[in-house]
Amino acid sequence: MKPSYLLLLLLVYVLVPFKSHSQDKQADRISDSGKAGQGLLPVPQQVFLSNQHFLLDHSWIINAGAISKDDPAIVSLTTGLKQRFGLMMNNADRRSAHSIQLIVKPGSVIIGNTVDTNRTALRKQAYRLKLEADRISIIANGSPGLFYGVQTLLQLLQAGNNSVSYNGGEITDWPVMDLRMIYWDDAHHLERPEAMKRAIRQASYYKINAFSLKLEGHFQFSAAKPIVEPYAYTPAEYQELTDYARAHYVELVPYLDAPAHVTFILKHPEYAGLRASPNSNYELSVTNSKAGDLISGMLNNLVEANKGGKYIVLSTDEAYFVGKVESEKKRAETLGSNGKLLAEYITRISAKLHQQGRKVIIWAEYPLKLSDINSLPSHIINGVYDNQWAPRFKEHGMRQLVYTSIQGEELLFPNYYKLPGIKSPGNNSPKKADEEQDGDNSSQGRVAEALEAITSAVAAQNADLMGVIVAGWADAGLSPETFWLGYATAAAAGWNNQSPVSQDLSNRFYNSFYGSKVVNMDRAYQLLSTQAQFYSKSWEWEHSNWRTPIFGNSYGIFDTAKPARDQTLPFLPVSSPTDLSLTSDWSNDNKELLTLAQKFLEENNELMNLLRQNLESVDHQHYNLQVLLSVAQLCRQNIKMLLGLKKINDLLKLSAGLAGNNPPAAVALVDQALDHLKMIRDDRNEVLLSVTTVWYQDWFPRVSEANGRKFLDLVDDVKDHQPARTIDMSYLVYRELKYPLGKWARDVVTARNQFARVNNLPARTETFDWEIIHLPYSILER
Repeated sequence: MKPSYLLLLLLVYVLVPFKSHSQDKQADRISDSGKAGQGLLPVPQQVFLSNQHFLLDHSWIINAGAISKDDPAIVSLTTGLKQRFGLMMNNADRRSAHSIQLIVKPGSVIIGNTVDTNRTALRKQAYRLKLEADRISIIANGSPGLFYGVQTLLQLLQAGNNSVSYNGGEITDWPVMDLRMIYWDDAHHLERPEAMKRAIRQASYYKINAFSLKLEGHFQFSAAKPIVEPYAYTPAEYQELTDYARAHYVELVPYLDAPAHVTFILKHPEYAGLRASPNSNYELSVTNSKAGDLISGMLNNLVEANKGGKYIVLSTDEAYFVGKVESEKKRAETLGSNGKLLAEYITRISAKLHQQGRKVIIWAEYPLKLSDINSLPSHIINGVYDNQWAPRFKEHGMRQLVYTSIQGEELLFPNYYKLPGIKSPGNNSPKKADEEQDGDNSSQGRVAEALEAITSAVAAQNADLMGVIVAGWADAGLSPETFWLGYATAAAAGWNNQSPVSQDLSNRFYNSFYGSKVVNMDRAYQLLSTQAQFYSKSWEWEHSNWRTPIFGNSYGIFDTAKPARDQTLPFLPVSSPTDLSLTSDWSNDNKELLTLAQKFLEENNELMNLLRQNLESVDHQHYNLQVLLSVAQLCRQNIKMLLGLKKINDLLKLSAGLAGNNPPAAVALVDQALDHLKMIRDDRNEVLLSVTTVWYQDWFPRVSEANGRKFLDLVDDVKDHQPARTIDMSYLVYRELKYPLGKWARDVVTARNQFARVNNLPARTETFDWEIIHLPYSILER
């Protein structure tokens, strides 16, 4: 794309102020933050709260009758009161006039309308919360409902003026769908176990009851030892996470791709013979029995380390080449279609899992067609809803989930808010060979898009819906900490689909996630969204000389592999060795871009101040805010680099103007330009170090070798996964490293020295290293 075309679109952002409903109501939201129920997420089905405020303090006791003190509801209540409010409470070891009563009594809570037909499962999750001056009662039909009642109570309590209070009243609640699943993508990074446990706890706080974990080589498969990466969970660690999740009424759901998206397997020489095409590492052969045995063995490894689990995700999406490669064409013709060949593969793999008592969730999509649905076993659950296909799945006896995504291909931060007037790249930019979408095709943000997908599917009433799955794809290398707004709000629509207003749910998230002391967080998320979009769109796309060409896409296999894409900027001009003149004016040629950069720098100042203010004021989620601050730093570094290139160009222009009359001054200005480039490099390296330090608090380091295992550095030849471009965290500045400023600096030094020699001035001998980054080894040792 030509810069002028894109930047004219971006310029709309300067001319049209970004305003949302939340800004119109900003004063109201701040004053409402202490009102009853403002932090309840999901929104309960029936809420009757009065204006009466009652105090909760250390004199209260927990009265749970015969319920074990190790019951998840009691553990969650005691730890939540202590950690969130500083209240220490015990079971009824002493007498008190004030108590929190926990009661499990089947049939005590009558549920209303539901979407899911499995009302038995829903009843177990129902509860009633009664809030009186001297007693809080949580009454539930079953243990899950008791746990969920505790989460609602913890969200309802308000801290302030050295006291903890709550409003009187009553809440009756139940879910409308049984399964509320989030997808957690650890394909390209791995959380430390304690960080993963924190994520599971966080999910349970929002009544999310399924956590589908994609690990790829980050699990120690005994059936596929060559693929295991330097850091990987052992089966014992995975089982520990499974048990920990279950103690929070969360199902840890194993996830494995097949037959596509398996570069993490097929890039290894040991498994090259299992490829559908010998020329691509993207998809394995569905007719090769050894390939099927490998996947079955890996799935069995996950099942064995997930004892007590019910579900498993066999990710069958984007299997582009099934039936199209020579080794599979004959079988596809015999069965009648490429879709039926994929259905045969799914049936064969899922049968073993079904025999083990697992409910298998798949993505039922291309190359499947409507006519192929009856070729699938009816016990399989379809995880991706389609309005036209849904009746056929229902007729076939298959249950379904509503799929929605809170991240697609965005860099750094999800598009929770959209830049006004921004469109996808035009025809002047190389088309994405892999057709991945970046979420720019709608004017809505991610939360509104997710809620619309769920509510429209429910309203259609043409499927046997049992839940939702909210995906946060991390292929672009984002931190999952940026996904929680989407996870919590979209999953909330799986609990209560009657009140899914995106701004209301977002505001509830800010209050429940960060606490009542949160300051203007909706504005911070707006700015993070738009800053990240400028980060992405401020660079142009070009055909890549660095990455593996693309083998094919959903339309088929390319006759000749097509170039992948990378981002770049227009090149800086090089001074002439004769008179230091320039052949172009970079600053003038990129005037619109630089105007926007200055605008976004001002907004970045606002963002950084907001995040730092919240770091000082809020009671919860300090690590999350550190991650958000690191995203703001990356955006800021990009802006400062753009403005730094302008300064370099302007110094060279001044130098050219003085070269004829004042050679020493002209050379000095060239030296200033080169020194400024060093400042840009140092700023980049400092920001990368800062971000890496923060993210590695939760992540194991991304390294080439550890624990006696090596990482095989080969990229996917169909899909572009940003983190796969480098072994370490430098993927976050990959485009800068490939932008040829090192060569530019060497060329400028050569020209400068030739000019200096003619004018009897000293040469510049200092070398310039633009491409290499050194991170302290201490970070990798954490």
